Amino acid sequence: MSREVGFEAETLAVANLEAIGYEIIERNYSCRVGEVDIIARKDGFLCFVEVKYRKPSGHGTAVDAITKSKMRKIMMTARNYLYQTEQTDVDYRIDAVLVDTDKVEILENIYTEGLD
Repeated sequence: MSREVGFEAETLAVANLEAIGYEIIERNYSCRVGEVDIIARKDGFLCFVEVKYRKPSGHGTAVDAITKSKMRKIMMTARNYLYQTEQTDVDYRIDAVLVDTDKVEILENIYTEGLD
């Protein structure tokens, strides 16, 4: 996927998240561990949001691209963000925005393994 297509998918994701009450805090947070596409607040949670785009090509859907190892990397990146921003007593979760060519789907709290 080109950088331009990825940016467009993230921009579409942000618009959809804001439309349902997410407050966007940061985009494309990265550290030595990994990257998180969007960091936002909603319903008292700090949300680390992965955006996945897929066009119809026979290579699976956007949700197929969210692997367990990708989720672990996002979790480690989220913990790094919390440490760096000194937010040790905050509720947080991992959400996803799946962008296919004809729809946008928002999935909340998609990864709970390892959340303390």
